[in-house]
Amino acid sequence: MIDGLASASHYVDHLGAVLAALPPAVRGGISETPGASDDPILVASYGDMIRARDAGRTRIALMEHGAGQSYGGRNVRHGSYAGGMNRGAASLFLHPGPHPANRDRAAYPQARVEVVGSPYLDTLPQREGTPGRVVAFTFHFNGAICAETKTAYPAFFPAIVKLVGKYELLGTAHPMLWRKGRSGKQIADRYRQYGIEPVESFADICRRADVLIADNTSAMFAFAATGRPVVVMNAPWYDRRVNHGLRFWDAAEVGVNCDDPDTLGDCIEQALEDSPAQQAKREAALSLVYAYRGGASQRAADVLMDWAA
Repeated sequence: MIDGLASASHYVDHLGAVLAALPPAVRGGISETPGASDDPILVASYGDMIRARDAGRTRIALMEHGAGQSYGGRNVRHGSYAGGMNRGAASLFLHPGPHPANRDRAAYPQARVEVVGSPYLDTLPQREGTPGRVVAFTFHFNGAICAETKTAYPAFFPAIVKLVGKYELLGTAHPMLWRKGRSGKQIADRYRQYGIEPVESFADICRRADVLIADNTSAMFAFAATGRPVVVMNAPWYDRRVNHGLRFWDAAEVGVNCDDPDTLGDCIEQALEDSPAQQAKREAALSLVYAYRGGASQRAADVLMDWAA
């Protein structure tokens, strides 16, 4: 059996599609605990890889649960990111595209590294109903790793509040920010306070939104991969002199870039127009992130079967 280990619901979202593509005879379940078995196990986070290792699991596959963003431009080597330290417990890495795969391949030459695409894309719904002017936004949690992992919330949320009444606004956030809230106050309550509808589920965002405003999150690429426009919030502390790849800055033109919160409304209008030139930029950026835009679940399942044999 090939098991799944997920300590958070957004990891389940990524693992579920892969396990569902496995033959029933080898398909294990997704658990919050690694258990005592030494069956092969699939995880989607660094923390779960460590938990599986510490439980005695010796056959661990680590699947990237996002776009594969890392912060090598600042020589960040945290294990949560491709190419980081202490990821050697995994003997198989599954990645959406070549950028993170190349980093893990260089850091862990003894491991098997495969580019399969993002299974999560296989599960995302298209826009339901008639397209319109529904604007969703999301913020990253305030990461302490480097300037680019910090949220753009302080710089951009006041500008978003000014849009209330001009658009139907849907507010979401990275799962870690949604759970922890800000200054002890739940982020959903803060959105409601300003007349913004909070929507926790990214799948629901995909069903309802016409454009997504985002700072630093794989959600911007996933949403763009459904064929819809994105506005990219660039906080003042994001340094363009430092190139990490992908979001910073090779694939940043996945959407209309907004460097000044005062121009956010204009950027949204430009994104909603979704000109052929902007569509071409989006496609070019997505090609850097995802080697494949479909079939990743089965591709990952096939690799797992071969690795576990």
